[in-house]
Amino acid sequence: GTPPSPDRSGNTWHLARSTHQGAQLAAPVRRAFSVMEVIVAAAVFVVSVLVLFGIFPISARAVRQAEQRLMASHLADNRLTLCQSSAFTDLRDQAPQTHLVDFRHQNESVTEEFTVEQKVTDLTPRLKNIEVIVRWDSERRHQELRLETQIASLLP
Repeated sequence: GTPPSPDRSGNTWHLARSTHQGAQLAAPVRRAFSVMEVIVAAAVFVVSVLVLFGIFPISARAVRQAEQRLMASHLADNRLTLCQSSAFTDLRDQAPQTHLVDFRHQNESVTEEFTVEQKVTDLTPRLKNIEVIVRWDSERRHQELRLETQIASLLP
């Protein structure tokens, strides 16, 4: 007989003889996975799972930092809006004020402390520079966001 030959898919086909029609193809014989293939596949799977679990804490930290920076930006923008709606003569330095903000992370509430400070500098008798500084701690590191604008008096 003719020896079996594997096709492109790795299946081996055996030739069957028939007295009336000549050679015919019979059902494929499936080749089993070798032990080495199983070990390599398991190792790839384990490494993939470990990498994915390693990424989650990094992405969770990035989300927390983005939320904190967004809150700091919101607090600074609110302070500048208050300055813009105040009388020009009332614009002056303000002592730092503490704001406690609750964040929810994975069904857990975390309270973060933000400090907002306002510094006013007279550039001319009719022009003031307003700087708002927001400070907070993120993972034992001091963070700071500064927003600045200038406000002019339209009155003579």
